[in-house]
Parts: sequence; C-alpha cells; structure tokens
Amino acid sequence: MLHRHANLHSRFTDTRRRLRLSVAVAFATTFLTQLSYAQTQDDTGENANSWGAGAIVVTAKRDGYLLHEGGSATRTNTPLINVPQSVQVLNSSLIRDQDRRSLADALVNVSGVVPTKPEESALAQPLIRGFAAEIYQDGLPAYSINAMADPTSLIGVERVEVVKGPTSTVYGGGAGAPLGGLINVVSVRPQDTFGGYVAFRGGSWSTYNPYADINVPLSDGIAARVTAEYQHNKSWIDEAKGYRWSVQPSLSFKLGDQTQLLLQGRYDHRDQLEYSGLPSVPAQSGQIDRYAFPGAPIGQPHSTIVNKLVTGELRHEFSENVRLTVTGRYFYNNYDEYGSFASPDFGQPDPLALPTTYFIFPVFLPNRVKETTGDANLLINTEAFGGKHELLIGANYDHTHNKIAMYFDFTPVGVIDLANPVYDSSFGPGPAFLQGQDDKFETIAAYVQDQATYGPLHLSGSVRYTHLKWRRLGLIDASYDHVDPRIGATLDIQPGIALFAGYATGFRGSFNFFGSSKPKPETSESMEGGVKLALPQAGIWGTVSAYQLKRKNVPVPDPAQGFFAAIQTGEQRSRGFEADITWEPTRSLSILANYAYTDAKVTKDTVVPVGDRLARVPKHSGRIAVHYRVLTGALKKLSFGAGVTALSSRETWLPTVLAGGGKVQGYAVIDAQASYDFGRFTITVSGMNLGGRRAFDTYEYLSPVVAPIQPRSGYIMLKARF
Repeated sequence: MLHRHANLHSRFTDTRRRLRLSVAVAFATTFLTQLSYAQTQDDTGENANSWGAGAIVVTAKRDGYLLHEGGSATRTNTPLINVPQSVQVLNSSLIRDQDRRSLADALVNVSGVVPTKPEESALAQPLIRGFAAEIYQDGLPAYSINAMADPTSLIGVERVEVVKGPTSTVYGGGAGAPLGGLINVVSVRPQDTFGGYVAFRGGSWSTYNPYADINVPLSDGIAARVTAEYQHNKSWIDEAKGYRWSVQPSLSFKLGDQTQLLLQGRYDHRDQLEYSGLPSVPAQSGQIDRYAFPGAPIGQPHSTIVNKLVTGELRHEFSENVRLTVTGRYFYNNYDEYGSFASPDFGQPDPLALPTTYFIFPVFLPNRVKETTGDANLLINTEAFGGKHELLIGANYDHTHNKIAMYFDFTPVGVIDLANPVYDSSFGPGPAFLQGQDDKFETIAAYVQDQATYGPLHLSGSVRYTHLKWRRLGLIDASYDHVDPRIGATLDIQPGIALFAGYATGFRGSFNFFGSSKPKPETSESMEGGVKLALPQAGIWGTVSAYQLKRKNVPVPDPAQGFFAAIQTGEQRSRGFEADITWEPTRSLSILANYAYTDAKVTKDTVVPVGDRLARVPKHSGRIAVHYRVLTGALKKLSFGAGVTALSSRETWLPTVLAGGGKVQGYAVIDAQASYDFGRFTITVSGMNLGGRRAFDTYEYLSPVVAPIQPRSGYIMLKARF
C-alpha cells in the first residue's frame, strides 16, 4: 500500500504541474537585420516572409510537404542535411493539404512523436523518443511542463519544426531546457503585398469554424497581418462540448536597409467541459459505454485556458557576414481546470455486485504563469583555419513565476453506472483545498556555437553555461550552475547523401520533486547517428537514424519516508530506430512516410519494476500519406490525398501493475482530403477515421484511464481569397 499511495501522490503531483497552461502574453523588442524574403508559398497564396529566428530560406516555390532547411536546431538557417541531429520541418502546404486543425494532427507526420490531444493539453506533455518535449513559439519558451503552450489555432502557423533529443545548448527558460526534444511553432509574418482569405469549415459533431488571414501593407516598409479563428463543437463523448478562439496580430517595420523590427501579439482562449477518461480495463473489455462522460456535468464549470503573448524581434545586419538578433517576450497564462472523474483507485460502492458503478469525485486546479524572457545573439560568418565557419555567440534571460493549487478532498458527489450512464449528479460547490505551490525560476545563460565546413565535412559544436535559481515558497531555495555541450558531424559521401553522428546533454530543474533534500537537476544524454538524404533531382529527402537517450535523477517515491517524500535515484532509457522520408518525383505528387521503433523503459526505480515500458509510448508507430495535384487538363486545380496512421500497443500507467497490466491495443486509421480551386474560391472536403475503427488511446488523468478515438467524421470547407 505504501508503494501504491506513493505512486498516487506522485501522479497527483505530476498531474497538477502538467496542468499548467503555459502560453502567453509576451512583450519584447528585437533588432532585425536586412530582410531576406523567402519565396515560400503560404496559405494566402502569396510569398511568405520567412525572416526570423530559425527562419527557413527557400529559393523557389513548391507545393510539396516539407521544407529542407531549418533553424530550430541551431538558431541559424542551416540545410537539414548538414545538421548532425534529427530535425523535421512541416510546412503550411502539408497543414493545408491534410486539413490539419491542431498541432497533434500535424505531428503524426513526424516519427517518434507522441502528440498531446487538445482535450488533454493541460494534463500531459507531448513526447519525443519516449521523453517529455516542450512546445516553443518562434524560438522562445512559453513555460509549461505539459502542452498548454499548444497553439489554439494553426491558421497563424507558417511551419512546425521538430528537433529530437536534448536542445539545452541554445535553448532554455523556466525550469530548464527540454530533455526529450523541442517542437518549435513558427508564426506567419507580415508581407509587403496585400492578400489574404476568409473561410468557413463545418461538419461532424456540430462543428462550425470560421477563420481568416489578412495581410495589409500600411506604407513603405510597414505591413500588418492578422490571423483569427473561432471554433465551436460538440463531441463524440456524451455531454462534452467546447469552443476556442485565437487572434494573432503582427506588425513589421523596415527601419533601414539593414534593420527591421517585428512585433507580434497572440490571444488564445479555450473553453471546454473537461473529460476525465474511462477506467482502462472495463472500457477496453466492453463492460462500459465507450462514449460515457465519467463525471458530474450538472453545474460543473468549464475548464478555461487563456494565453496572452506579446513578442518583439529586432535584427540588424552590420555587414553581409555579421548579424545581430535580439528577441524578447512577456507572456501570461490563466488556467482554471474543473474536473470530475470516476476511478476504481478511489473506490467503488460495490465492485462485486456493481462492477460498472463508480463514485464521482470533483477536482479543481487553478494555475497562473507569468514569464519574461529574451535572447540576444551575434552571428558571424568567416573563414579561418582552412574552413568556413558560422559562429553564433548568444545570451538569454528568463524569469518565470508559476502558482498552482489543487483542490481535492476525497469526498464523492455521486455515483454513476458507466454501463448505463444517467447524468444526474451535481458538481456541487467544489472540493476543499489540498495543497499548492508557488515557484519562481530565474535563468541567466550564455552560449557559443560553431558550424564549420571543410569540403565534404561539416562539424558542429556548441556549449552553454546556465545559472538557474529556483525558489518554491517555504520549501526550496536552490541554485544550479550547469554546462551542457553538443558536438556532431556530417560527412557528404556523395552529393545529397551524408552520414551524421551527434552527442548532446540536457539539463532541467526537477519540478516534480518533493523531499527533504535539495533537489538535483534532471539530466539527459543523447547519442545518435544515421544517414541524411537531399536529392532534389530524384525528389527524395529524409533522415534515417538510430539513437540512445538516457534520463537521470528522476524523482521516485522514497520507501523510507512514505507518502510525501521522494528521492532522485530513478533512471530511464530510450533507444530506437527512426525513418522520415519524403518523395516528390514531380510537383504533382508528394509521398510522405515515417516509421519509429521506440524501446523506452525504466532502468532504475524504487516502485516501478525495472524493465517496465514508459507509459503512452508505442514500440512501433508510423504513417504514410500521399497527395496528388492535377496541374493540367480539365481537372486542373483539383487535388486529393489520403493517409494511414498506425500505432502498436501502449502502456497506460506506471507501474503497469496499477493499471491491471493495462495496455491500449494498437490500431490503424485512415484519413482523406480533396480540394478544388475555382477562381478565388476553394472547396475542401476531408474525413477522419474513414474505416470507422473503434479503438482507445491512452489519456492522462489521476489513474489508469483511456479515451475513445474519434469516430468516423467528415468536414467541408469553403475559402475565398482576395
């Protein structure tokens, strides 16, 4: 029982931190260098300005799936074939062609990623290679240990860059830097030509969804852009419904031939009746209604997530070889989570006579985040020591204040038979206060990076020094000094084919730690190698890699002290094989395929048996998607495509014995899309789970629960461009 209670407390502690919606209000200013206009086609049909931290510069228009240069791994525009690390870039063409409406939808196109569903964005982080990843926006952190930084709308997104493995040498903020990987969401920017569109999408589950993207040049050197979206929908889950909206204004100022200023704002609001998942074993055995709402919807307030963010970026180009970039952000997050749940871990009236009847418990978790963050770096291109060097010298600062509380008193407000649900229980006045915490993090860091080219050999090395202060009111007053290196190389064995290898470490404060000793930082260590392809004549791009990733100083329950104590002796390890390939033999056809074998296990713990697989991580996963565009003839302007996404079984909980040995079974689902342009108008139809597969996904809450996947669904969209 000690181990069981310790695990439950650990899950409570973990959940209340995951329930931090970190997105937000960010203000800052930035000094820009001379604007490089990237000729990339975005959703407005105009040329997108890809200038920015981690910008991608593309020299010709393409309608294809992926871009082949990226900046998120190195903070510089670097061909992906020269980056000694696995990086995938998903552009707006893919998002549009596949009718991707959420970040989770888009991320199925990248191997080794377990996205967080929008319904659980306050409950769980996305995973990369089995370990927690973080969502950054435009190269800066939005403090979060879950997916609350998940963009409410993809309408304002130009591309999504996924960097696998530790990124501590050039990123950090809040409690530290991502250990498993980084998902950088890059926003669209103002352009110097007038254009845009308005659109409406509707369909299954009473979905109605207007959205727009409007770009207006205001004068010479000044342009404004606004993207906005609203969506209201019900759900395949009984009683569940919600709405979300987002507005993202931006202004660009060309202050001179070598200087440009960009100001960006973002306001996101999400509102939903929170769903808490179904008990895993009876749900998968068919004993209960798969679409039941396992709570007390009468009087249950909706959970709300509000993110406000203002960002500034200023670049100045001293010469064609020297560029200064300064970015800054202030953001504020307000999250109030109201949930009600049913779980055998918290008791049943009579598990033998009434095996499908459960007590209902209410829970309330408020969370507030304020973060001020900034980064300044100087990029120098030079020739020295017989090679070409791209030297980046930078520093950043981050101050984050996070307050979170948990109201839960183990008092049920009713019962529900999930086999024959009747929704007659009231949420009530709300539970009593259980515990809370007030954390302040301050980061001061400096880094240096060199990317050197000696003929076919491309060397990359970086190192970062971080000073992190962590104060938890009444409990923790700690300071850390840490140095993280990253080294790697790629070797062109022939044009368009390169071998690569890399090593990196990660560093992060252990925010889930509760114990009598000073918490140690969690660390990670990554090694990977493989082959990269960039063969434009054959239309083939991709990465094939093998890796090993270790996580150390994991907090685990302390058997000697019981419920409220932990020790940092846990270790976890992930190793595997991944492949991401895109084949575009012509402008008409794009074929994307990915596969991941992920062996993610516990290697040291006090409660969880060594060898247990990490929760939510499939051993095998993959996707293949095809899109065809008719460019000539009577059907010109017609495009259509389809995809299949497949996952093997996953653990629902750690230790697995607490989940009844629980796994969710693997499944495969089919999606399809078709669009037709006529004049300034486009009509698009799309479908999800066309085979009607009835399966479950893992779902993060307070006990081993699952959620049914989206049933067969269809949508239609009409867009008008101007």
